[in-house]
Amino acid sequence: MKIYNKLNGKCLCGKVAWEMTGPYEFFGMCQCSRCRKVTGTAFASNLFVRSENFFWASGEDNVNEYLMDPPNTFGNSFCKNCGSRVPRFSSGRGAMMVPIGSTMDSPEIEPTLVCLGDHTDWFTDLEKLLR
Repeated sequence: MKIYNKLNGKCLCGKVAWEMTGPYEFFGMCQCSRCRKVTGTAFASNLFVRSENFFWASGEDNVNEYLMDPPNTFGNSFCKNCGSRVPRFSSGRGAMMVPIGSTMDSPEIEPTLVCLGDHTDWFTDLEKLLR
């Protein structure tokens, strides 16, 4: 049985903190219009982990959440103090969705670029930019 490293994350002000271990379900880098709006960047980088492998270390009561009206399952969780994105339960995947930029550690899973059909004209080919 593989032993996974523990990853730690926290918001910008440090009031909300969490820990998680693998196996990780999915590591997605999404460039859809909703992910761009919620992050203010070209794409969101989210790691999905089973709920039983996720633990709030502190500040769970300092988390606020915005959910779009049904039938959408899109939402955003953030620290009430500093506004940083923090993990939230993703009903679409049945797992915790963790903004991977909130940890300095590397997960033991490779990212997948998703939503190729919904992207900006100014940011289209990450592979080309990395060469």
